[in-house]
This record gives sequence, C-alpha cells and structure tokens, in this order.
Amino acid sequence: MEYFRYIGLMIGLILLLSPISAIKIDDPQYRVDRLIPNETSPNIIYPGDDVDIWLKITNNNYDKEVKDVKITITPHYPFEIKQVNPIKGEATISHLNTGESDTTYFKLHVNEDTPSSNYEIDVKVSYDEVENKGGEDITTHHEWTKIYHLPVYGIAKFELKTDENSSSIKPSETGALKITLKNKGTGVAKYLTVELSGSENVNIVGPTTFYLKSMKSDENKSILTKIYATTKVEDGIYPITAKISWIGEDGHEYSSVMPINIKVVKPIYPNSVFLYLDSYSYGNTGSEVTIGVANRGLTTIRHCVLKINGPHELNNNYIKYIGDLDEDDYDTVTYEIEGTLNKTIPVKVQLTYFDDYHNEYVVSKTFNITFNGKFDEKSTMSSYLYYILIGIAILLLIIYYRYKRRRKEELEEDF
Repeated sequence: MEYFRYIGLMIGLILLLSPISAIKIDDPQYRVDRLIPNETSPNIIYPGDDVDIWLKITNNNYDKEVKDVKITITPHYPFEIKQVNPIKGEATISHLNTGESDTTYFKLHVNEDTPSSNYEIDVKVSYDEVENKGGEDITTHHEWTKIYHLPVYGIAKFELKTDENSSSIKPSETGALKITLKNKGTGVAKYLTVELSGSENVNIVGPTTFYLKSMKSDENKSILTKIYATTKVEDGIYPITAKISWIGEDGHEYSSVMPINIKVVKPIYPNSVFLYLDSYSYGNTGSEVTIGVANRGLTTIRHCVLKINGPHELNNNYIKYIGDLDEDDYDTVTYEIEGTLNKTIPVKVQLTYFDDYHNEYVVSKTFNITFNGKFDEKSTMSSYLYYILIGIAILLLIIYYRYKRRRKEELEEDF
C-alpha cells in the first residue's frame, strides 16, 4: 500500500507542476504548391518549393472560453514566410468556445540550395483564457512556443566533363575517354548507374555500364572507357550519349540523358603535302619557273598560299593564292624571274595552309635551278644565221646595183 501511495503522490506532483494549456495545436498539415499537373507526391518538399501549411487550433477546455488567439511562425533557414495574412507570419482567431476548433493558414518558401534534412519551424501561440467566477469574468493571458520539423528532400543534378585530350580522336583510332561526374544538386543520388552508347561515327569499345553506388552533393567521380572513330568519318563534332539513373532520397527514381561531344580530327601529316618543280625555261625577255603543289593526304588542305624567294630579280607576284586542295588534288603556279645562263639559282618555296579547325601549317622546300643554255645556243645560232642572211642579201643587192650601173655605163659608151 505504501508503494502505491508513493506512486500516486509522484503522479500528482507531476500533474501539479506540469503546465496545462487550454489550447491544443495539432501537427502542421502541409501541401506543396507546385505547378505540376497530376502531382503524385504533394507532401514531399524539394528545394525551391512553396509550401502551404495549415495549423488546427482547438479550445481543449471543458468550461472556459478563449479569445484573442494569435499564432506566429518564426522563420528559420531554409524557410521564408510569404505574405498571405494581413500581418506577415501571423494569424489570429478572435474567439473559441469550449471544444471549438479553427484552422490558420501560412505559406513558406524553401531556399533553392537547401540540402536534405529536417528543418525547424517555431510556432508561438498566445491567447486569453476567460473564466467566470461568481458572475465575474476573469481573464488570464497565456503564451508558449512549440517546435516542429519539416523534411526537405534535396535533388541530385549532374554535370559531365571530359578531359580535353581524351575527347579528341583521329579516324581509325581507338582512344581512352575519361568522364567526370559531379553532383551539382543538393541531394544524395543512390544506386547510381551510368550507361554509355555510341553513334554511327564514334563507338564505345570499352565498358558501357558503370555502377557508382551513391554520390553526395558536390562529390566527384570519374569513369574510364575507350572510344573508336570509324575510318571514313569527316572532321567534326560527334556526340555519344550518357544515361544517368539513380534513386533520390525521397525514394523516387530519376534519370537524365546527356550528350558527350567527341571531336574527330583528320590529321595532316607532314609528308602528305608535296612540293615539286614542275618546269622552268629561259628566255631573253624573261624566264619562267612553275611550282606544283599536290595533296597526297586524306584531308582537304585549305587556303593554300605559295610564296617563293631566292632570286634577287623577282617581280611583284612572288606570293600567289591557290585555294583549297582536296584529297589527291594538285595545282601549279608559274612565276616570272630573271635567269642567267649556266648559273644555278636557289629558289625557296614556302606553302602555308590550314586544316578544318584553322590550325596553320607551313611546308618549305628549296630547288636549285640551272639554265644550262641548250635552248639558248639554238636561239643564238638562229640569230647569227638571220644576220648572215641579211648580210648576204645586202651584198647581193650591192653587187646587182653595181652590175646594173656598170652595164648602163657600157651601153652609154657604145651609144
């Protein structure tokens, strides 16, 4: 009996010391104010959401009424109170009879960068309790604060980066590709899977599926695979596809499909461009040198400019524009120079051209040209013969003239 008496005293003491409130406030009811048709999870809060909150207030007294009830929400990170009541963050109830209930309404905005967690909401309640004693109303003021927690679920968002060197490849080449994933969102991605798929011109020849377990916010992870560019692919940017799948902290499945751009560069090898001396000739009024340019590679060489130097007597046209040369194409350029018989003249030829990405290339070659005079001797003999014939003709004219004159004199004497 003493034991039960002791327990009874303790319970009575606790009840005596415990504050008894006439107002009862239920746990907040909330719904996300999200403009998504057919919202399936209205009670899951994400960063950036607006949240409608309802608080039910009940007068729990049996014989007392309450009046001037005021409910105040104090904002804490990541919540911000939005204006929906005359006084921001404050709602009032003028009067509640015994056992009567009413509902107050608030609206919160969640910061866009909020990580996943349970966040505090402080709800302050103040009211006047009215008790009638001996026909007289006695008013007692009460106020207290209750703390609630609302869960916010961050969302994982991914960014893909590739190493600049590994994202460039040549035709018929297999190269390593390093892909780095970064979780730029605010939530953890669980059961993370990355699936790679190639395209018509660039294929995946290494691993295509990667299981990365989970990634926290701001965490990085890298994967390695191999890619192959087909033989006849042209210069350009060709995408491969990465499909990322994961489970969010809210239990929902998510996926994202992202392209990864691969740059294909058809190389221009140094020996693919060929400079050659096509022909040369000597003349009294000017000599000519013809230079040839041939593209023996698989890539078009663009904006070709040919320049020569060496002879001091070059005219002003020592730089000439050729244009583009496709695969197995060639062109020739003729220059006029001052040549000297039986003398070797070094002629340096320089070709400047570009690839499809406007990278500049320069190729040069020197040709030693000797005008050996074979053509020149014939030309000189012809000149000599011409002058001899003219001399003979003049001599014959003189002889004929003298003969006619002498014949005339003889006739005059006979007459």
